[in-house]
Amino acid sequence: MIGILINNNGKTLFTALPKETEKLEKQLSGIGLNVPMQAVNLSNHNDIGYELEIYAQSQIDTEIASRIILHDNIGQLNDLMLYISQGDADKMYDRICESHAETISDLYNELTTPPELETTDKLVIRTTLNYNANFYEPADCIVEKAIAIPHEEYDALINITDSCYSFIAENQDCMYYDKDNNNHCILIYDDTSGDGVIINADGCNYPKYSAFVPHAKNMLEQHEMEQSGLKTVKAPITESEKRLLDTISSAADRIATFAHLGHKDFTIEDVLKELDCDFGDIKELIRNAVAEKLNAKPDISSVEVSDLDIPLQPEISVTTEETQNMTADEEIGGLSL
Repeated sequence: MIGILINNNGKTLFTALPKETEKLEKQLSGIGLNVPMQAVNLSNHNDIGYELEIYAQSQIDTEIASRIILHDNIGQLNDLMLYISQGDADKMYDRICESHAETISDLYNELTTPPELETTDKLVIRTTLNYNANFYEPADCIVEKAIAIPHEEYDALINITDSCYSFIAENQDCMYYDKDNNNHCILIYDDTSGDGVIINADGCNYPKYSAFVPHAKNMLEQHEMEQSGLKTVKAPITESEKRLLDTISSAADRIATFAHLGHKDFTIEDVLKELDCDFGDIKELIRNAVAEKLNAKPDISSVEVSDLDIPLQPEISVTTEETQNMTADEEIGGLSL
């Protein structure tokens, strides 16, 4: 912790940082500094009414104090100390010593900005990892309200979890436990990245109970689609589709191979022949794939496929659930493809 000694018009305050924002503002107000913390510069300002001294109590404090410049303020220092206090002290010290940041605001931004991932073809999951977790006990959280906030506000929320926030204070009625101990929460999400935090403040103005929610915006949009009846379900690929895709892939591979050998022009018909396939085979694959897709539809009663290649004769005949009980005169005939 860093000690701060402030003398203002005969009144003295000695306090240690980090401290909750409201408590620090109250302490400053108690010695007559009724200004935002960002207006209280850390340099000595006895010419405008107050004198300020900084006391480093550890090696990490000394590293931080050495980076304070003229326009750094007590609000920035408190935010930095709050962030550092939430991490492993030794790792934070190493990171600060390795940093080239020249001001505490630059140091804060450097520490809180996630490093860019190296290019990888592996799955990347953005989440939180708990140190020496003993158990995982998921809870059902009912989202009473979802609120999008700017990236800067979201960044502050995930890095300073014990500060008070207006969007929490204004939505207290949305956060509670019901008689069955279900969590009723608000979902705060970054309008840029889409990640979010689900919160049950339980009567407080800070996120007393919270959890990181990756891709919160996408989850919210998917839920809204499902509620509006617009849910889309991707049908599984059929066997004929697989064979058709395999043929297309083989044709593309063959063309690429010959292109590297100096060939430039190709016809699909010649390439298919080299693969022991022709347009008739492709047509059959397409016809069977269509029939398989139709058979998978719940409103289709039957699908008949004709293997006979006869001009003007239907290749696929379809009966729907609605037309099963129609008379012969009303029945819809086969669709010719």
